[in-house]
Amino acid sequence: MRLAFIDPVFTWPPAGGAPLDLYHSILGLQRLGYTVALFHGVQPGDPLSQPVASDDLPFECIPVETSDVWEKPEGLAAKYRAAVDAYNPDAVFLGFGFFLKPYLAQTLCSYPQIGRYYAYEPFCPRDFRRFKEGAVCPKNYLVTPRACTACTMRAMGRHVLGGYPNPYALEYVNARAHAPAYHRLLLDTLRRFDAIAVNNAHTRELLGDLNPNIHVVGGGVDLDAFPYCSLSPRPPGEKTVLLMTGRGDDPTKGRHILMKAAAMLAERRQDFELWITDKLAGEAPPWLRCLGWQTPKKLAQLYARADIAVFPSIWEEPFGLVALEAMAVGRPVVAADVGGLRDIVAHEKTGLRYPAMDTRALVVALARLLDDPILRCRMGEAGHARAASEFHWPRIIEQRYAPMIEQVLAGAGKKKLS
Repeated sequence: MRLAFIDPVFTWPPAGGAPLDLYHSILGLQRLGYTVALFHGVQPGDPLSQPVASDDLPFECIPVETSDVWEKPEGLAAKYRAAVDAYNPDAVFLGFGFFLKPYLAQTLCSYPQIGRYYAYEPFCPRDFRRFKEGAVCPKNYLVTPRACTACTMRAMGRHVLGGYPNPYALEYVNARAHAPAYHRLLLDTLRRFDAIAVNNAHTRELLGDLNPNIHVVGGGVDLDAFPYCSLSPRPPGEKTVLLMTGRGDDPTKGRHILMKAAAMLAERRQDFELWITDKLAGEAPPWLRCLGWQTPKKLAQLYARADIAVFPSIWEEPFGLVALEAMAVGRPVVAADVGGLRDIVAHEKTGLRYPAMDTRALVVALARLLDDPILRCRMGEAGHARAASEFHWPRIIEQRYAPMIEQVLAGAGKKKLS
């Protein structure tokens, strides 16, 4: 079976979680015996266009050249259609793509299609987050298109009206995503997909009954890149290490909540240190170590040196890969009870979940693990076992991706016979 994966904004090396997830998905299906190809965009001479180091990718890559940033979506979609037709796949898989995805789906409608959504793209055109003014936004573009369009236009105003070279804002304008017709096109796209893959149960709930074939297919973890390291109780007098990885400067990640919790803990105990993979301005308190950005290899080593991993996100985190990486290494996780973290961290088994933004609840959870090294070890072992049995990439491919694709292909075969 031949599969075409389409992602106009794919980057490699990966600039985020979506390209990394797509990479493992394509590679895993290739190892299962599927013939695969990735179709990605390229804009020669455009300094804003992120290059794709296709020589570093272990599967076929087919670049689709776009002439300029103002090219209309129908023309861009036609170029992808020509490239995909030449490949002649049995099904197409639509990855990330800003506002071009509905046009691609419409242009490629003769092929069985799987739509992949990594964040909250259908619900929040402003930034795909559904997060505004420090809290989860209750609006949903599918339900409240006028309010969401007005919010998006306000947020993008300086880019759209001021001529700033923002690719996201440019595509919003080019795709006419501010028009009512785009809302209708998106709804029609979601209804017509043969299957939709989303990262968490919360996203599936937001889609409601638009499509009967919605699959929760979270990401996976590479156990070779994040090998297990047994956790032992610290010797007397040695400080326990709390570790927060990820983009701490992103306000949705909740670093400010963790800093408050750590300061509260430090008022009553001095037996811990907090390590963050970030830099802070000014003098750090004695219990804080700012380590800066880390490569994946160094990140795995950091997890092995830590005792407790903490992820205090304050938005509906679409997945939560860093929590899964910590579990793979064998570290107990304290995480906010949101989004994909809710799906990953088994409360009281592989770690502790607490209500998002509840600093006191976070303090209680951290204190409990700081006081109980045996519990830390037990939860760390359970976390590794869960990562290996449910989130190892080969298992994700075999148990979730392959059945979904086979279901789509079988449905397409029935349509042909009828």
